[in-house]
Amino acid sequence: MTKAFTQRKKLGLALGSGGWRGQAHIGVIKTLIEAGITIDYIAGTSSGAMVGGAYAALQDITLLEKAFKEKINKRSLLYAFSDPKPSWGMFRGEKVTEVFEDIVGQKQIEELAIPFCAVSTDLLSGEVVEINKGNLAAAIRASTSIPFVFEPVIYGNYRLIDGGTAVPIPVKTVRQMGADVVIAVNLYKNIFPVTADKMSSVKSVLKTTQIMMYHLARHNCQMADLVLQPDIPEDKGFSDPFTGFVSKKNVVKTGETVTSENLEAIKKLLS
Repeated sequence: MTKAFTQRKKLGLALGSGGWRGQAHIGVIKTLIEAGITIDYIAGTSSGAMVGGAYAALQDITLLEKAFKEKINKRSLLYAFSDPKPSWGMFRGEKVTEVFEDIVGQKQIEELAIPFCAVSTDLLSGEVVEINKGNLAAAIRASTSIPFVFEPVIYGNYRLIDGGTAVPIPVKTVRQMGADVVIAVNLYKNIFPVTADKMSSVKSVLKTTQIMMYHLARHNCQMADLVLQPDIPEDKGFSDPFTGFVSKKNVVKTGETVTSENLEAIKKLLS
């Protein structure tokens, strides 16, 4: 007879950055929920903030998965990149906020049933900025503000850019929110090695930023109780953060698989 599982400890998810790879976070959350595990806190960086914030807002993993499939498509991506401003970034990013609002609505972070924090970085000081109040869609936009691509988000005296530049996986943040057990989700498992003949000067520069995030992510994960690394297929070159939401299939499934493989370990940590 299988021993009944009783969750005695509070679980915090640290959902990492990774662009289109962030769809794997959906699979992680889905499998935890189906196993009867309660998620008490969520902190996310970049695509981790996008998925984590959306789940905290919708409180329905089926609805979340459907929203990502239906609302993040070729049409919405074209719309998001239709406000050029070649100054601090190539695009204003205001229409990206509208895309997020279409998924999460006009909710305030303080109103969410699951405590949530989006992590961003101040371009002017290099300071890590944890956004745990205010408009949810705006917080997600700030956390996903990829340098050079999007104009930084004005937040008080800050000019916020993608949190992955400083903290790709916000383990420390969710621990400080009150989690007894922290599960980190690292999306960078397969981004190396790279095939030389698939590179170019532009891809070389962009891949350099991934080297930074790859090593920072590994450092962040040292403070986690368990690290999940979805086995996401890569093309051994550089995949931009956006188009994979449309072109890459079965990414959600990779999150489901790695979580299923670690369910017993997770239950043991929470018991």
